[in-house]
Amino acid sequence: MKKIQINLILLFLLSITISFTFLACDDQPVNHPPQMNEEELITSVELTFTNTTDDSDVRVFKFSDPDGAGGNAPEITDTIQLRATSTYDLVVRFLDESDPSSVENITEEVKEEANEHRVCYIIPGDVTVRITDTDNQGLDLGLQAVVTTFDSENTSLLVQLKHQPEVKDGTCEPGETDVEVLFQTVIK
Repeated sequence: MKKIQINLILLFLLSITISFTFLACDDQPVNHPPQMNEEELITSVELTFTNTTDDSDVRVFKFSDPDGAGGNAPEITDTIQLRATSTYDLVVRFLDESDPSSVENITEEVKEEANEHRVCYIIPGDVTVRITDTDNQGLDLGLQAVVTTFDSENTSLLVQLKHQPEVKDGTCEPGETDVEVLFQTVIK
């Protein structure tokens, strides 16, 4: 008798489990699968400073890590050298140089997705960075800026590319960091 009751209980539990399984499974096709924003590989960051009073004073500084984050150490991390009491127009480029025969300019994608990106500059000391380009919402983008130096000093410039879909608010706080590079900086 106990064996029949146990078998009936097991049969009952099995039928409930099968019922829930069929109810949980939906044979309807997914009409709109989620669009994943594939993260791009950024191996190089290039900063071009052009002196606003002397167009021939153009300075290019680069960070390069051809195999991307992790793996081998970066191959190039230039030290930025600028004149004291000067103003520079700054343009930043982000590149994927993992395949030298096919360099990809990630900056173009950042421009196309301007409402989802922000370049942040953090520099302690007596140097100012003012972003001069914006997205179509009027929020800072940061691919272009004006850098003003004052006294001679040794400092550092942190450059971050932030990915901020649906959270961009004009600050550097929200979102994830796509790339971050610390350049030693000499003002003299």
